[in-house]
Amino acid sequence: MQVDDTQVRKDVSVIGYRGKPKSGYSVTGLKKAIADFLGINYQNTAILIGAGKLGSALVEYPGFAEYGMKIVGVFDSSPDRVGSEIGDFTILSTDSLPRVVNSFDIGIAIITVPKRAAQSVCDQVVELGIKAIWNFAPARLEVPEDVVVRNENLAVGIALLSHYLRIQKD
Repeated sequence: MQVDDTQVRKDVSVIGYRGKPKSGYSVTGLKKAIADFLGINYQNTAILIGAGKLGSALVEYPGFAEYGMKIVGVFDSSPDRVGSEIGDFTILSTDSLPRVVNSFDIGIAIITVPKRAAQSVCDQVVELGIKAIWNFAPARLEVPEDVVVRNENLAVGIALLSHYLRIQKD
């Protein structure tokens, strides 16, 4: 990978893991230290708001568990969706958010609602005390300083792929 060993030691020291002089790092120990640092050795509970096509796909994605995330509730404001099922979940009305958030220690809210509803949903989950938001809505959310938002912009992703294809042809 052409990375200098000094740089590797510096990077690994950020997570607080130390190797042994002249023998390096234990792979098992290093993997555990990285997982601890990233927080994936701990289970984070999440809720998903917006049970449309994207939300449904995320709910049924099996890979979240290996990164320590467990979705415990799925919500939507559409009367047509409330009461129907996605995977193991019955879709609840967004009116049930306070009850579910108060029943579980929810760490993450996943927002997959249309742009026009995103800030309102964000405000509601922040008011309920959720400090991490994974935003798939095509909107920039305004949150207090103690709340972290991870914005996923699918359009930017396709633009980057298109750019890559274009430069490959040149």
